[in-house]
Amino acid sequence: MKTTKHTKQVGAVSDRGLIKWQGMLLTEHVRLIKAFYEEQDQVPKPELTEFDLQAIQEEVEIAMSRRCEVQLKTWKNGAFFTHTGVIQEIDLRNGQLVYEDESGRQRLPIESLVGIQLVD
Repeated sequence: MKTTKHTKQVGAVSDRGLIKWQGMLLTEHVRLIKAFYEEQDQVPKPELTEFDLQAIQEEVEIAMSRRCEVQLKTWKNGAFFTHTGVIQEIDLRNGQLVYEDESGRQRLPIESLVGIQLVD
């Protein structure tokens, strides 16, 4: 029997050495493990109370009247995102908040907005 650096001959039995302890991952395993970890990282959308919505509305009105920079916190597909810019307008017809940042005018769906903070 032929022996390599990974195998050796022990009596009549071929010992595979460390090869027998190597893990085996199939592409299906990798895909399922990746999906599992992505699912674990997801955050449920926070339920905003009437008080929270009122506070957000007041902050938006203050930011629009002062034309000051704000940090907008949004939720989408299980993750939070932060956007920084100056609020230009609220498009009630399309349900979007229009703000301007260094790359130009951006639009955010109002229902994805979960927080706002004025930047001084």
